[in-house]
Amino acid sequence: MRKIGFIGCGHMAKALIKGLKSNNSYELLGHDRNSKNIAWLKQEKIPFYTLKEVCHEADILMICVKPKDMYDLCLEMKAYISKELKIVSVAAGITLKNLQDALSEGKVYRAMPNIGAKHNLGITSIFSYEELNEILDIFNYLGKAIVVEDEDKINLHTSLIGSAPAFYFEIINEFEHRLSELLPDNVSKRDLTLLFLTSLISAIQNGEDLEDLIQSIKSKGGTTEAGLNHLYEKDFINIFSEAIDAAKDRAAYLSMD
Repeated sequence: MRKIGFIGCGHMAKALIKGLKSNNSYELLGHDRNSKNIAWLKQEKIPFYTLKEVCHEADILMICVKPKDMYDLCLEMKAYISKELKIVSVAAGITLKNLQDALSEGKVYRAMPNIGAKHNLGITSIFSYEELNEILDIFNYLGKAIVVEDEDKINLHTSLIGSAPAFYFEIINEFEHRLSELLPDNVSKRDLTLLFLTSLISAIQNGEDLEDLIQSIKSKGGTTEAGLNHLYEKDFINIFSEAIDAAKDRAAYLSMD
């Protein structure tokens, strides 16, 4: 059984841990300095280790700390890691070379998963010069893993796959606010949201062109056309795309030393 250690057990680590708990091929270990995250590990029956212990015990380390904390952590870890230890960073913007320089030892990988990993529906981009099979197995279990040959594409993944779910959640949040105008108090908004989203997924499962699906709902002079025209007049499509670019630019900025 391979041991996977998590350093930093915030939102992303929690998603990865929840997705991997059902896989009996892995034993999961955790390290964090935040008392709430340590309590969460105890609740999930994930053993807590000191930083030194988790570096020594794990076959694979998932570093899930914030980018601003990465270099101090690497400096502290350097004394504990071996050449054969596989170290996977999920921190946005920290380049593979900077990680390798900061750690000195270990086989280093960059992985950009998204929150869907919690339900084994994640999409992860991976970049490394090391052998990838074992790391791919982990992230394919969590959903779908994609190997990128150009590290710059990690920044696009960070924004398009990592950040964009929050943009969709914001739209759904407003959808639920408007449902309050429609539904009586005894009807669950979330139930209707799930039904609504399931119907959208069902509509695209057969590979139909999205433009055709739009046209199938929109009739000339109708309500859908009126709503869509408002979105187009407000340049919604470009605004959404620019939000992706803003997140990508932020990832690129974090990459700079």
